[in-house]
Amino acid sequence: MMKKLIYLAFLSLCLFLATVILGNNPLISDASEELFWFTCIGLLSIYSAKYVSNKFLMGAWVFFSFGLLLDLLDELIPSEVLPILVFDTSIKNIGLILTSFVLYNVIHDERKLVEKLNFEIDKRKKLEEKLSYEANHDHLTKLGNRKSCFENFENITKTLPFLLYFDLDNFKIANDKFGHKTGDKVLVDITQSMCDSFGQNNCFRLGGDEFIAFSKAYPQDIELLRRTLLEPIFEFGVGISIGVAKAEDGLTPDEIMHLADENMYKDKAHKIIRHQSRT
Repeated sequence: MMKKLIYLAFLSLCLFLATVILGNNPLISDASEELFWFTCIGLLSIYSAKYVSNKFLMGAWVFFSFGLLLDLLDELIPSEVLPILVFDTSIKNIGLILTSFVLYNVIHDERKLVEKLNFEIDKRKKLEEKLSYEANHDHLTKLGNRKSCFENFENITKTLPFLLYFDLDNFKIANDKFGHKTGDKVLVDITQSMCDSFGQNNCFRLGGDEFIAFSKAYPQDIELLRRTLLEPIFEFGVGISIGVAKAEDGLTPDEIMHLADENMYKDKAHKIIRHQSRT
């Protein structure tokens, strides 16, 4: 209600000034231009008062509007009648300078706020990426974990249909004998061997000493693959059992994984023989 009354009062003033200008034809050109700008700035100030929280900016606009009003009255009233009209240009210019200064500070503060918000957004994005990575990767080997394996299973098997299930033999014995630090090294080294053979994006650690890799073709020589993978950890007496299964239509990832697991345990039944031949 108050805003409507202010609008009404301001428009009434503008209408009165327009009537005076129209009644004074010799001055209609200059005074009408001053009235136009005074009306525009005045209406803008009234309209923006509700939305602009910076009181200094509003004050600068009002000061500038007052200067415009004096500039307008200077065209209609002699300065001898109203001495303050002498300062009309000065007041208008001061109002313009104040408005520009306040606007500069507002823009500067808003820019700093935007930079801060961008920093927080970037920080949050990096945190989300980190959490997503940690949720889908093994912290020691940096391979995808079981969750990541099942989420990407169907996409991977479209081009790499053979699943190889790996389980380290005698890993616990080596871990107890040489220590957990060496045990971690064994896991990291076997991971690197698998990545060299199959690619990091195609290898996953299911947990403990169990790993999965996807291949385009069935390994032609399992024993050669076994020796290649074990080369960097041969000295620790650790072996590896391998089971292979093909991803076929009608089989779920769990079923394919189970088949590979069964074949791995069949291979593990021969680990004593492999160990004896190696030693």
